Amino acid sequence: MRTEPQPAALDTEQTLALFRGMVESADDAILGKTLDGVITYWNPASERLYGYSREEVLGQSVSVIIPPERREELADLLARLRRGERVDHYETVRVRKDGARMEVSVTVSPILDGSGRPVGASAITRDISAQKQAERDLRHVALHDALTDLPNRMLFTERVSQALARKRRDPDYKFAILFLDFDDFKAVNDSLGHHSGDRLLVEIATRLQSAGRPGDLVARLGGDEFTVLLDEISGPSDAESAARRIQRALASPVLIQGREFFITASVGAALGDESYRRPEDLLRDADIAMYHAKASGPARYQLFDLPMRERAQARLTMQTDLRNALERNQFRLLYQPVVELKTGRLRSFEALLRWHHPTRGVVMPTDFIPIAEATGLIVPIGAWVLAEACRQAARWHRASRRTSPIRISVNLSARQLGHARVVEDVRRALADAESSGMALQLEITESVLLGDGHGSVATDLLTELRLLGVELHVDDFGTGYSSLTYLHRFPVQAIKVDRSFVHRMGARRTDLEIVRSIVDLATTLGLRVIAEGVETQAQRERLIAFGCELGQGFLFAEPLEPASAIVMFETRGPVTRA
Repeated sequence: MRTEPQPAALDTEQTLALFRGMVESADDAILGKTLDGVITYWNPASERLYGYSREEVLGQSVSVIIPPERREELADLLARLRRGERVDHYETVRVRKDGARMEVSVTVSPILDGSGRPVGASAITRDISAQKQAERDLRHVALHDALTDLPNRMLFTERVSQALARKRRDPDYKFAILFLDFDDFKAVNDSLGHHSGDRLLVEIATRLQSAGRPGDLVARLGGDEFTVLLDEISGPSDAESAARRIQRALASPVLIQGREFFITASVGAALGDESYRRPEDLLRDADIAMYHAKASGPARYQLFDLPMRERAQARLTMQTDLRNALERNQFRLLYQPVVELKTGRLRSFEALLRWHHPTRGVVMPTDFIPIAEATGLIVPIGAWVLAEACRQAARWHRASRRTSPIRISVNLSARQLGHARVVEDVRRALADAESSGMALQLEITESVLLGDGHGSVATDLLTELRLLGVELHVDDFGTGYSSLTYLHRFPVQAIKVDRSFVHRMGARRTDLEIVRSIVDLATTLGLRVIAEGVETQAQRERLIAFGCELGQGFLFAEPLEPASAIVMFETRGPVTRA
C-alpha cells in the first residue's frame, strides 16, 4: 500500500525565517523590547504607523512613542511583563514622530526563555482611531438633538442622574433644572411652515446657550421644550436669575422670511434635593411648575412646590375618572329657563352639564371642562350633550299637550368646533332623536368665534350648521369687546351678554354703558339679546330699560331637573322662582 510522502519538518533556522517573514509582512505594527522597555525589534508596519525608521528607534526607550501624560502606564505594563503576564487589547494613545496622536489597541506578550522566565516582550499594535471616532460620532448622534445639536433627553437625564448621585454624597451641593416651553410657538409653524419653525428652534438654542453659565447644560427634549441643568447654585435665587437671563436673551425679535417674531418662554424650575431618586421625577416637577407659569400668562417663571404636585396628581385622577364617566353614564343635564324679561314667560331652556361623580358628588363644569378641553375628551362629551338634549326635547314633545316647539340651547366648545365631524354630530343628534318638535340653539363663545383671526373658517362652518335648521347664539358676549365690529360677518341670531357685566351694572358705570352699547348694537344688527346671570329685580329693570328682550338667572329659576322643566313648559304662565 502506497503512502503519501510526509513534508520534512522545518529546522530551527527555517522556522525562524518563516516567523520573521510573517512578522515583516504583517499589517499590524509589531515591536520587540526588553523588560526595561528598550526597543529591540521594529517591523515595517511599525515604521508606517509611527513614522520612525528602524534605525531611529532600535536601542531607544519605548517611551518615545508614548505621550508624556501616559508614561506612568509604562511602568505598570513592564511590571506585569516581568511577572510573565500577558496584556490583551489594551486601548491607549500613542504618538507619531510628527507629533500626531492616535488611538491604538495593544497586545503585549512576554518572551520566555527555556526555563519559562521572562526575558523580553513583543507588542502588537493596531490603529483604532477611525473606529473610536465612529463610536464617538454614534454616541453623539444618540445623545444629541439632530436639529440644534444640543444634548437630548437621554443625555440630559444622564447628567441629572449624576447630579442627584453627587447630591446624595454631598448634602451641601445644590443644583436645579429649568423646564422651558415657548409661548405660541405653534403659530410660527402654522403660519410659515415647519422649515421656518426649525429655524426658530435653532435660534432659540443659540440664545439659550449664550444665556447660560459655564458648566450649565442646555438640552432640547423635543418640539419646543428645552431644559437647563443649573450646576453649583447657591439657592432658589440663582434659578430665578437664570430664568431672567433667558428671558433677556429671548427679548430681541427673530427675523424669519422677512417677518419679525417675538418669542417668550414659560419657565418652571425644580431644585434638586435628597427626596428625588430618579431624574424623571425632577423633570416632572419642573414641568408641573412650567405649566403653572404658563397659566399665569406669557414669559412667566414659577418655582415648584409640593402643593403643585398634589394638584397635578388630583388633576390626573380627575382626568382618568373623566375618561370613564361617559361609559359609566355619570353625566346629567339640567335645564335653566330663558324668559322674556318684561312678561316672565318661558322662551327656551339652556342645557347645563353636571357630572355625578361616585365619590365627589356633583362636579360643576368649571371643575372638569378645562380638563376635558385640554385632553380632547370634550369632543365625545359634547356629542353626548347634543344627543341627550335632542332626545330630551323629543321625549317632552311626545308627552306635551302643546304644539309649539321646545327650544333648547347647547354650548359648543372650541375643540368641538375644530373637530372635523361637528356638523355630522349635530345632524345625527337631530336625526336620531327625530326631534322635529324642537328648535336647537347652539351657543358659541365670542373668543371661539374669532379664534382664527377674521373668522373665515368660522363663517363657513356656521353656515353649514345653519343649513341644518339650528339657531346660532354668541355666548359670553362682551368679554371680547373689541370684536364688536366683526359681529355682522357671522350668521348668528342672538347674543348673550356675559354675566360679569350684568352683575356689575349697579356698581360700575362703565359696565352699565357696555351693556347698553351691546343691546344697541344687537338691535341695529337685528339680533336678539339674552342677558346671563340676572339675579336681582334692579338688574331686570335696567335691562328692560335698555331694550334687552330675554334673560336667565337665579331671579327666575335655578337649573332644573327634566321633570321640573317640562312642568314649567306646560304651565304657560310667568316663570317665577319657587
